[in-house]
Amino acid sequence: MSISYNKIILVGRLTRDPEMKFSPSGTQISTFSLAVDRNTRSAREDDTADFIRIVTFGKLAEFCGNYLAKGRLILVEGSLRIRRWKTQDGEPRSTTEVLANTIRFMETKAQAGVTYDDSSTEKETKPDDSDSDDDITFFGNDSNDSKSDEVPF
Repeated sequence: MSISYNKIILVGRLTRDPEMKFSPSGTQISTFSLAVDRNTRSAREDDTADFIRIVTFGKLAEFCGNYLAKGRLILVEGSLRIRRWKTQDGEPRSTTEVLANTIRFMETKAQAGVTYDDSSTEKETKPDDSDSDDDITFFGNDSNDSKSDEVPF
């Protein structure tokens, strides 16, 4: 029995809007690139981010098409895969990508400066400092938590 583990967790910003396609069997496919900053000691401008291709299928792909847009900060969980194929000329090709199974927003709509119209498409707005009822959970430091010295359990 062999043991293997393939799990990727990335936090970054979309470099472009998701590209939507359908497979021959009708499954929805979404692809996009995520810019993930590197934590390097020397801040050279030419190597401060990696651009990673993300692929989703089915309902998750539909979610990506409806709610993700260039510049959004998200968390992606999935697995690394390397696709290999041959061109029509017989030359071998390969690409590395992350097959996502979970995507979470890392900022609220207000922080991202977007709203949604009736057709569930994103519209850019100016961010404001008001507290609005947001249906997207913010995964980060909550300013209210820093005022309490109590342990939260």
